[in-house]
Amino acid sequence: MDYRLELLDSGTFEQLTNTICQKLFGMGVVTFAEGKDGGRDGKFTGKAQNYPSTVDNWSGKFIVQAKHTLSPVASCSDSDFETTVGLEIKKIKKLRASGDIDNYMLFTNRKYTGIKGEELCKRIISETGINNAAILGKETINNQFINPNKDIIRQYGLDKHYIPFDFSDTEIKEIIESFKTQLPRLSAGLKQKVKQVKYDYDRIKIEEKNIKNNLGNEYYENEILSSSLMDFQTIGDFLSSPNNEEIKDMYFDVASELSQVITIKRNNFDAFEEVFFFIYKFICDGDTKIKGGKRHVTTFLHYMYFECLIGKK
Repeated sequence: MDYRLELLDSGTFEQLTNTICQKLFGMGVVTFAEGKDGGRDGKFTGKAQNYPSTVDNWSGKFIVQAKHTLSPVASCSDSDFETTVGLEIKKIKKLRASGDIDNYMLFTNRKYTGIKGEELCKRIISETGINNAAILGKETINNQFINPNKDIIRQYGLDKHYIPFDFSDTEIKEIIESFKTQLPRLSAGLKQKVKQVKYDYDRIKIEEKNIKNNLGNEYYENEILSSSLMDFQTIGDFLSSPNNEEIKDMYFDVASELSQVITIKRNNFDAFEEVFFFIYKFICDGDTKIKGGKRHVTTFLHYMYFECLIGKK
């Protein structure tokens, strides 16, 4: 289960990080306290009991940082996080010069994107000269530290906070890849069909649907009408092609799964555009296979909404 750590406040997230560190290092962890530079560091000196494993243990002087965000879609690829790491590097250099750090660990409730995350860790080591650096995102925090430890779940009441969209995104990625490949052929007669699409779009009383689902008018006009609508006929042609029967089955499987999850956990979001953006980030962050086709993810989600496969009818 993936817990919604963005619903914690920063102080509670620091306490959670400290509890996790006690399991990794032992009870010798010094809890987060304000340092000379105003930053709040967790500290440990010795040999880690369980990190990175019980066999290959880091040792020396550890500095631990907890960086919390309120955004449910934030990731380690975001520019503001890279800026944060840059500021941390300056602090680490000072600690290194005074002999106060060998290993650096940054816990964050952002989504960890493998390529960017590894790049940032290498940057920390190369620019500061410390022995080891690790960035632990919400996937690692949830899967390795929270889920196996029911005491942590109870201590912090995390069963109240869990991410609603724990679904398989493999199928929709395959659909997007196939759509991107076939798009040049499908788009040949698009201009002649746009007016018909707009006519068909009106028939489902979309304004009433938007009100029921709390979809903002600005989002509807700018993102759906202005950006996605022109591709709806193309998607329809793509799904109705006899060569794409298997893909069409996958499409309806994805839509069915998303519909159930959205229905059950809709109250965890405010406006419906937040649901769209959350799913988009869930699918796209850190994925290189659909590079150049990420915009189609949003278009397919809008198409599902248009067809009343997701959201209230």
